[in-house]
Amino acid sequence: MDDIDKIIKRILNEIIRVPMTDCPDCGAKPGTIHFDRCDVEICSVCGDQYLSCGCPGHSKAFALWTGFWPGRLEAHAMGITMKEFYEQGHYKTLFIKPD
Repeated sequence: MDDIDKIIKRILNEIIRVPMTDCPDCGAKPGTIHFDRCDVEICSVCGDQYLSCGCPGHSKAFALWTGFWPGRLEAHAMGITMKEFYEQGHYKTLFIKPD
């Protein structure tokens, strides 16, 4: 099993144990798009907070609220803290929509 498969398996195991919640800012339900002006929505173009960047071409459908804080499960699966997840730029890999 390669590294990405291990990470996916750990993420899925975490999802099973941690209940999903509505977005803490806009109240979006898991699997739905964030409401306008949501402070939590991640930009699908640059990976930063969408409210702060406003990049053209942002896909609200790609940036769905998953039920978990952005990066929480990914950082846990990688065995690092949320701070390390963002400092090391992993959010750029996972939160930006491929061309």
